[in-house]
Amino acid sequence: MDQFNFSDISVLIVDDSEHTRALLTMLMRREGVKNVHQAMDGEAAVEKFKELKPALVFLDNMLPKLSGMEALKKIRSFDPTAKIIMISAISTPAVVQEAKESGASYYLIKPYSPDKVIEVMRRVLDIKGGVQ
Repeated sequence: MDQFNFSDISVLIVDDSEHTRALLTMLMRREGVKNVHQAMDGEAAVEKFKELKPALVFLDNMLPKLSGMEALKKIRSFDPTAKIIMISAISTPAVVQEAKESGASYYLIKPYSPDKVIEVMRRVLDIKGGVQ
């Protein structure tokens, strides 16, 4: 199967956990993404999104200053086409539904495998190949 070249896209990883940001950054680099940016809170996520206009955002739901859900809504208000994968250990139907109604492209529940992250990334970016 052909490998998609991720080198031309930019990704923003938003999580208050340095460990999670580091793991997702390593995974993105392993997949060939050269432009990986990070933010630690919801306010920084919105500002970095405006500045960088990344192809994809991994957005934790539980963030300081501005929750992931609030950041999602703000980003969607000025870019309705933004591709945002919410990541969280909270998986209640009401929270997942709110995220989808607020414009999340996908809701990824922790813990997740590296293969699942890449599968979801490909699906959200509408890239053929990988796990179906």
